[in-house]
Amino acid sequence: MKVSEIVIATGGKLISGDETMEITGFSQDSRQAEVGMMYIPIIGERYDGHDFIESAFTNGASAIITDRLIEDDKHVVILVDNTLKALQKMAHYLRKHRKVKVVGITGSVGKTSTRDMVYSVVKQQYKTLKTEGNYNNNIGLPLTILRLKDEEVMILEMGMNHLNEMEELSRIACPDISAITNVGTAHIGELGSRENILKAKLEIVAGMSDGSTLVINGDNDMLSTVRFDNFKVVKVGVDCAAAFKAEKVILMDDHSEFTINYNGKVYQVVVPVPGNHFVLNALVAIAIGINLEIPMEKCIQGISQFELTKKRMDVIELKNNITLIDGTYNASEDSMKSSIDVLATYSRRKIAVLADMLELGEFSEQLHRSVGKYVAEKQIDVLVAVGREAKFMSDSAALSGMAEIYYCNDNQEVINYLKNNLQNDDVVLLKGSNGMKLKDVVTKIEEKFS
Repeated sequence: MKVSEIVIATGGKLISGDETMEITGFSQDSRQAEVGMMYIPIIGERYDGHDFIESAFTNGASAIITDRLIEDDKHVVILVDNTLKALQKMAHYLRKHRKVKVVGITGSVGKTSTRDMVYSVVKQQYKTLKTEGNYNNNIGLPLTILRLKDEEVMILEMGMNHLNEMEELSRIACPDISAITNVGTAHIGELGSRENILKAKLEIVAGMSDGSTLVINGDNDMLSTVRFDNFKVVKVGVDCAAAFKAEKVILMDDHSEFTINYNGKVYQVVVPVPGNHFVLNALVAIAIGINLEIPMEKCIQGISQFELTKKRMDVIELKNNITLIDGTYNASEDSMKSSIDVLATYSRRKIAVLADMLELGEFSEQLHRSVGKYVAEKQIDVLVAVGREAKFMSDSAALSGMAEIYYCNDNQEVINYLKNNLQNDDVVLLKGSNGMKLKDVVTKIEEKFS
């Protein structure tokens, strides 16, 4: 992106430097600044990025935007009113002035795995850029767009916690195709109801042009009600009538299989990770691929090559045929239940180690009890609950008839229980919000049984 384009996009003023210079990269982290790159000082809750401008220059940055005058005649300096808004305007400008298709992905749970599966499909035919890590907010999304070089398609994960946040992201990215994986209870503490969560997710259409495609999970009770006259709504599902419907679904402990009927021909699809939710993710990826004119055979090949992002449901094989399923990255009611579904596919003794789901507000007790009941319904053999809110899980599981339940006050008690009670061939799911630090339990059990 040329400096002259940045000045136009931001409405800023070039204080010093060559407007014909090409900026080769963008970063809000002064430590990552290199020659040819622009440093973007963001004002956060704890730090003001302007305090690190000199550090960025020392590390090699060739250009900056800034909302205050600085004395420098050696670098490109562009004065703007607000650096965050300027970042977003730059991204929007680049998106609108480059020949690229944009796919937006959101949902209460499964955004990242769906994003990665869509990427695995789309890259079969197009040069593709995707969101990395958790760069899915009002800073990360524009930074992802600004990574665009000569890619033909961008796969953008889009997250939100409150109303109006998704609309802002959509108006920056202007998706050609969007997908909503589900509407669950994540962020219900902030949004107050599933109806508001649906409303927030549907803001993804705000930046879409009439006639654009919205892919939705028709099996989800909230999304099944969605209707638009000005967008092409494409439903996927296992249980509903859908344009892309999985049939003859087989759930194994290490993969899933299903058939799909498309244009009068039946195709066999293999998803290389377990869980019914990944079947739905695969359907979303296929629907997007077909809408991008990728042949079904290539879509299926892309699904078969999918690799799950680390920290999200890693399967760890230990000695004595003990299997750990590490879902400690984060947790909501929906992702808890999806993980329990995966655990339930195993024929061996199944142990669920479940910790608190955080930030659920007044809905916390209700949702923890719902998970506890679900553990019992799925006939998991052992529940190990840890955390103040997880007590509701253990109580609910007991009321639902589950016999083998252990409540722990802290992670050390969990570690002691597992070290003393794990048996050959056990399968152990560990799932909880990141703040519960169940990853420490995973590490200790790996050390013990490796």
